[in-house]
Amino acid sequence: MNNLSQRLRKEMEDKDFKQLYEEEQLKLDIADLLFELREKEGLNQTQFAKKVKKSRSSIVRMEKGITEPSISMLEDIVEALGKKLEIKFVDK
Repeated sequence: MNNLSQRLRKEMEDKDFKQLYEEEQLKLDIADLLFELREKEGLNQTQFAKKVKKSRSSIVRMEKGITEPSISMLEDIVEALGKKLEIKFVDK
């Protein structure tokens, strides 16, 4: 295990740190999903933005995990791409 992994494991013992880490991880997971969806559609960011009727800058911010898309934004994206949005609650 490398030093970063060891440090992260130690930091995760702190409840506040763990909560913040998990919140940021969720944003990054959503960013990855949006990036993968766009790539699967074979679109660059500009084409994707036009197709979903959003600005390119909003797509960039979401893909970088800077901003979190709202549920209505996700619904707009999947509708424009002929997809369905599913949200699940699962045990930790």
